[in-house]
Amino acid sequence: MNDHPHGDTVMAYVQNNLNVILQPGDVVYIRVLSIDKETSALFNLDVASGSSATGEVSTALKGYTIDENGLIRLPVIDTIHVAGLSISKAEELVQTKVDGYFKNSTVILKLLNTKISVLGEVNRPGTYSILRNSINLFEALALAGDITDYGNRKSVLIVRTINNENITFRVDLTKENIIATEQFYLLPNDIVIVEPLPLRAFRLNTSAISLVFSGLTTLVTTLTFFNSVLK
Repeated sequence: MNDHPHGDTVMAYVQNNLNVILQPGDVVYIRVLSIDKETSALFNLDVASGSSATGEVSTALKGYTIDENGLIRLPVIDTIHVAGLSISKAEELVQTKVDGYFKNSTVILKLLNTKISVLGEVNRPGTYSILRNSINLFEALALAGDITDYGNRKSVLIVRTINNENITFRVDLTKENIIATEQFYLLPNDIVIVEPLPLRAFRLNTSAISLVFSGLTTLVTTLTFFNSVLK
């Protein structure tokens, strides 16, 4: 943040954290706590599966996937439309549905596919799992080992998928007001791409151009030699 005032000046911003909205393709973890263990076992896939799988396979086995119509299918209760709801609202809705069948139960609902991808000019590009609904851009870059010397801090691209539509944002990390913008906070499944500096692209192209000129020079020298021999 190059334009941040020096000295003891304090700049205050209200955290503009985004509310995660469930959408088709998301996987939600639902746990029902009840005195009746048989009732709880009907819904708790992490207990019922007994699988030791990890990664995305484990996520799919332990959660309920929201289908293309925005529905999840629960045992006994059948389908519930949760797409378009926040996590807290979806939890309240599932609690209401469960209460209609089983008394004295508590529903816990969480989003399982909480990951972000950081690509481009960073030291450790890759996909990272996060343990909360959102993190900010600086935290994401820290996970990826920060931007390399060739990364363009004035041109960081964020790709976000909402209802199967890709939305892109381009942010400038050198501006102080970045922390007050909506784009500063990432959502699950966001992709962050740090673009290279123009100098980086020039250096890469310079190597290729040098090889071409080297080849042309060798060719011209060879042709000149044979031409002189033939004369």
